[in-house]
Amino acid sequence: MQDKNIKVVSIKELLKLGVDKDVLLGICEELYEMTDFICEDYPKHKSWFYQKHLPATFLYGSGRDIIFAYDEDKNKYGTAFIKEDENEKKICTLFVAEKARGLGVGTKLVEKSMEILGTTKPMITIAEYKLPMFKRLIEKYGWEKTEEVSGLYNDRYKELVYNGFLTK
Repeated sequence: MQDKNIKVVSIKELLKLGVDKDVLLGICEELYEMTDFICEDYPKHKSWFYQKHLPATFLYGSGRDIIFAYDEDKNKYGTAFIKEDENEKKICTLFVAEKARGLGVGTKLVEKSMEILGTTKPMITIAEYKLPMFKRLIEKYGWEKTEEVSGLYNDRYKELVYNGFLTK
């Protein structure tokens, strides 16, 4: 697999291009399935996605979107779920498939997220044990750790907050 063959697009962009909503819902379902394993760290991930994030993604004017990386054969390599409102510009979920790690997919997803959010310092939270996976991105963009929160999503790990505050 070559990095240059991987493209990144958002669901809202595809909606504007007139792609059928049922097709897009199928893509969103695939993208959720890629991230379903994080329910272990974020027990409410499934209900959050299906009851809040996904419906808002399809609403005109909402500040939520789903971004994904894919190739010409429509294989999916990663996703980012983003949120923008009056209080936050946040990357809620960022995932790169194991087979695509080290190929720049994470960078492409982050850069697309920052483009849509209109900032180079989006808020992102990371379970402390996952910090090594995100270290290169954090250093590359000069993100600043602003908080450590215990018990936010589960009782096992601290959540490290970058570029914003959850406890204000």
